[in-house]
Amino acid sequence: MSIGAPTIEARAFADSAPDSFWRSLTHLNHFRLFLGAATGVIGLAPLQVFSRLDHPELFALTCAAYFVSAALFHRPILRRSEAFERQVSRQAIADIVCLSVLMHLTGGNASGMGLLLMVTLAAVGMLRDTRMVLFWAAIASIMVLGEQAIQFARLESGTPGFVRAGLLSLGFLGVAQLSHALAKGSLAAAELAREKSQQAENLGRINERMIQELPYAVMAVDGGGEILQFNARAETLLGTRISPHGGLEQSAPQLAELWQQWRNQRELPGHPFQSGPDGHRLRARFIELEPTRDEGAIVVLEDMTELEAQAQKMKLASLGMLTANLAHEIRNPLSAISHAAGLLKEDARDDVAARLTRIIEDNAQRLNGLVEDVLSLNRRDRINPEGIDLDVFLPAFAQHFMQRESVPAEVVGTRLARGVRVCMDANHLEQILWNLLRNARRYCSGRPGAIQLRLVGRDSQADIDVFNDGPPITEEVRAHLFEPFYTTEKQGTGLGLYISREMAEANRASLRYVDGNDGAMFRLTCPLAPC
Repeated sequence: MSIGAPTIEARAFADSAPDSFWRSLTHLNHFRLFLGAATGVIGLAPLQVFSRLDHPELFALTCAAYFVSAALFHRPILRRSEAFERQVSRQAIADIVCLSVLMHLTGGNASGMGLLLMVTLAAVGMLRDTRMVLFWAAIASIMVLGEQAIQFARLESGTPGFVRAGLLSLGFLGVAQLSHALAKGSLAAAELAREKSQQAENLGRINERMIQELPYAVMAVDGGGEILQFNARAETLLGTRISPHGGLEQSAPQLAELWQQWRNQRELPGHPFQSGPDGHRLRARFIELEPTRDEGAIVVLEDMTELEAQAQKMKLASLGMLTANLAHEIRNPLSAISHAAGLLKEDARDDVAARLTRIIEDNAQRLNGLVEDVLSLNRRDRINPEGIDLDVFLPAFAQHFMQRESVPAEVVGTRLARGVRVCMDANHLEQILWNLLRNARRYCSGRPGAIQLRLVGRDSQADIDVFNDGPPITEEVRAHLFEPFYTTEKQGTGLGLYISREMAEANRASLRYVDGNDGAMFRLTCPLAPC
């Protein structure tokens, strides 16, 4: 482990003092190393700078001890392996003892060596306890006054020496108190900054959690179009992987165009835009952060497909029971009409009567199909989910469909993954696929492979794609694709796709149109077994 990296256990000690205090202590120790080496070199130099130097060997030994102690202090400071107060106190002892000895050996207070203790007492001021600050200042003062008393007893200094020692002692107390006051202010500012940082961090986590839990897609964009925040719903609707702090143009080019229009104060188009491989129809709302729209915005994406489906369900809920009752009431006279038409057909003696009875039968069958579709809506919640092996079910279903609808075998191509088992009602799955393949048969070219039935298995679901090579569905038709009673065919009821999607949702599946460059494709996404 490197020396500068504190261990996990040592972080408890590091938390007792801000980083600025530790940096100051490191700089002080560097000064101590320099001072020990410099004084040793000066003491051993041939030309003495001190007015008096007693016992040069003891002076050199004290300088060496001072240097070694500073070197030993270096590692605990960098590792922060001990409490800050303990390290300061230990260094204060070394400074006061060594500098006092050096001061005595160089002629006492007159040598100026005692002034170096000012630096030590400035460091002592970083201690939290005021009594400890005053204690070390008093110790330094006692050492200076004691050394002066020794000088006075040996008749090497007079009364003015006590005046200088007293003034130096007052300086010790003043420097220690001033440093302590500044340190307390620094600690208070650091504590306030820590609280504010903690509050900002908590608010950031709350904000991130709220954004992720929102039921709709949300993105935060700055003035330059850089994505600051987003939730998982945004990635799902856009159908892409959003990179944090990436550009809006990279993740959603269509949305970036709307963003530029909004920035330029232009009116946004009223219709939704298409996005993603699944063809979600999205509507974007921009909420400005500043009135000038230069500081960015909150982008809210709404899935119009879901909103329209919810509105449609609310609109049709009140009609559900009525249509079911009407369908039951219509079936009886419709059966009578069909039976009467059959009797008339048997007694028809000319072409006109036969043509009229055929018209009655065709329209009766159409009405009967409409009644069956309406009644199937009332049975959407009566499901019997079971595990279905699609690699067995789909080939058998395709063969049955081609026989019933008289579709040539080469028209329908299959590409199926193996070992895919889904959880659905078998009757519902058959009716959904029958409606999709019937529509594909109606609009395809009829060439070999014009209809493709594909199966792709994923982690928790499976996709069944029904593709035909006919013309793509226009934007206008796509907006009403799953609405009931909406059809572009004269003979259609407009309920096939609507019923298919209702049955899919009843089985916890989803049915949607997938936009493509050529042809038309519907995708049924089913949950995997077990149920």
